[in-house]
Amino acid sequence: MLERDLKKFKCPQQFVQFKLALKSAQSSKQCIIFSINKGESANDIERFLQKNAYRYNFDKQRGLLLVEPLHV
Repeated sequence: MLERDLKKFKCPQQFVQFKLALKSAQSSKQCIIFSINKGESANDIERFLQKNAYRYNFDKQRGLLLVEPLHV
């Protein structure tokens, strides 16, 4: 399982870093845990995951997001 702390990034850089880390996790077929800031970037990330049919669990209170790899 991979972990990535994105709290140091502001929007839109947080979303860009999220997509890069997600691509890396997907290519290695691993789950990834993100630490993210609340706000618009978190909303954008969640919309992206829903649109692309990812399975995920988002603890909004703690800013923790677990994303499972897509099964192609």
